[in-house]
Amino acid sequence: MSRFAITLILCLHLMLPLTVWAQSILKTPGSYTLRDYGAILAIAILGGLAGWWRKVKRGEFAIYNLRSLIGELCLSAFSGLMAFYLCEWWGVPSLLMAAIVGMSGHAGGRGIDWLESVGQRWAEKKLGVEPEQKP
Repeated sequence: MSRFAITLILCLHLMLPLTVWAQSILKTPGSYTLRDYGAILAIAILGGLAGWWRKVKRGEFAIYNLRSLIGELCLSAFSGLMAFYLCEWWGVPSLLMAAIVGMSGHAGGRGIDWLESVGQRWAEKKLGVEPEQKP
C-alpha cells in the first residue's frame, strides 16, 4: 500500500467521530420524540382553549358551537407547532420556547396571519418586488 492510501485511510478513520457528532446535532421533524410533540401540542392547544374561551366571553362564539372550538384548537396546534420549529431553528431556550408556543397557540389564526405578512414582506424585499397596493 502506498503512503498516500495509508494517510487517507487514517484521516477518514479520525474524522468518523466528527461526522457522527455532526449527525447527532442535525435535527429534523422526525428526530423529536412523541413526548416532545405531545408537550408542545398540549401547551399550544391549552393556549388555544384560553383564546377560544375569551372569544366566548366576548360573545364572538357560542359556548355550544363545537365547530368553532375544533377550528380554534386546530389553528392553535398548527401555530404552536410552527412557533416550536422557529424557536428550535433560532436556538431559543426551552422555558422561553414553551411560553412562545403557548402564546402562539393563544393567538391562533392571528399569529398565522402575522407570520404570513412578515414572510411576504421579507420575500418582497429579498426579491425586489413592489408591495401590493390595497384598494
